Amino acid sequence: MNPAEVTAVLWDAWRAQRGGPTAIARRQTARLAALVRFARERSPLYRELYRGLPAGDVRLEQLPPVTKPRLMADFDAWVTDPAVTRAGIGEFLADPSLVGRRYRSRYLAITTSGVTNVRAILLHDPAAVLRYRALTLLRGFLPRLSGSALWSDVRHGNRVAALVIGGGHFGGATIFESARQDHRWPFDRIRVFSVARPVPELVRELNAYQPAQVIGYPTALLVLAEAQLAGHLRIRPAVVASGGDWLGPAARHRIEAAFGRPMRQNYGASEFPPLAWDCARGTLHVGADWAILEPVDADGRPVPPGTPSVSVLLTNLANRIQPLIRYDLGDTVTLGVEPCLCGNRLPTVTVHGRRDDIVVLHTPAGQAVSLLPHPLLRLAGETPGVRAAQIIQHAPDRLGVRFEPAPAADDGEVWTRVAARLRSHLAERDLSHIVLERLPGAPRPDPVSGKMRRVVVEVPAGS
Repeated sequence: MNPAEVTAVLWDAWRAQRGGPTAIARRQTARLAALVRFARERSPLYRELYRGLPAGDVRLEQLPPVTKPRLMADFDAWVTDPAVTRAGIGEFLADPSLVGRRYRSRYLAITTSGVTNVRAILLHDPAAVLRYRALTLLRGFLPRLSGSALWSDVRHGNRVAALVIGGGHFGGATIFESARQDHRWPFDRIRVFSVARPVPELVRELNAYQPAQVIGYPTALLVLAEAQLAGHLRIRPAVVASGGDWLGPAARHRIEAAFGRPMRQNYGASEFPPLAWDCARGTLHVGADWAILEPVDADGRPVPPGTPSVSVLLTNLANRIQPLIRYDLGDTVTLGVEPCLCGNRLPTVTVHGRRDDIVVLHTPAGQAVSLLPHPLLRLAGETPGVRAAQIIQHAPDRLGVRFEPAPAADDGEVWTRVAARLRSHLAERDLSHIVLERLPGAPRPDPVSGKMRRVVVEVPAGS
């Protein structure tokens, strides 16, 4: 990173979070106008989408929302660099040895697992990556390492354990690996632990590594917290932080009890990794100087602060290679009504997001085995021919799978492949006896919330 450029971003971001709504609105207005002009000039998709709009600057609400399926269906017209093609990036992403490297020596490439109907391919240009890292340093890293936490981190060699999905160009692994490749120090202190690994292996490796910081999905941290409380895991991290999924109060308290540290949290997405960071009071603050979040109802209409949304529209003001302007992110959020008492003037948000369960099964000897949702969904959702997948535990020894096959895919062949991948995963954990069956129909939303839960435990009490 260019030190002068990083310093400029840090200084501007610090002034924005202290300046209040007027300072934030001024930055949003200027950056949105520049982004829309750029998208109209360089992206054929946006040029067509905005053809009926006035030629000059337009208001945010005048811009039509976009969705992941719409953008991915016309990928080559979406991107603003004609040298970037869907075919070319597909070849790049097919090679797991290239995780963290830049596509065409320039763009950070991230893919989502495709378990929510459409597999997204997201590129971030060098200026955006610099901004993400500067914002992470200012709003994420530095506030977490103060006082005793800083001293503890130094004593543990600044080692960071990142509990993410490995084996592909997924968000967490790609971001950490790219940082390490770009700047050996201090990012050589980061080690990725794939949550697809069996939990006992993770426990053994973490005991040997003795990290100063543990960062991961809430479900992964909860499983490790249980191992810590049982005495199998024996680590004393200075910082324990979650991100990527919803963190419930009960899970937070359990994790804090296990590690003796207050939980830290961030809210991010592959579309904009550092969307929000928590303050010392535990409140998430949106990086509204570089990202615009618009909570909306089921009809796409804005909902006021204090009201939970059905979805949220994201505008990424930092990235130019793939303009994301009023992009339907799909998360449920609630914007805060009052300013936070911590002094940070950035808007606050509560993220309800996606809520997936941890599946607990037992070996023939009676040993409990926890299966994290992300690996299960990756195995099912990335099977060729699958558009969407949902996994249901409906009995102590049974797993059901609902999936929607891709158009023209042979339904029976797809199920054979899905079942084989999941059975292999179960067998590696001494769970070959578990009954795996296909459930009728496509994935279904929760009947109460209406949101799509992708891994659901529905075992009756006392079973």
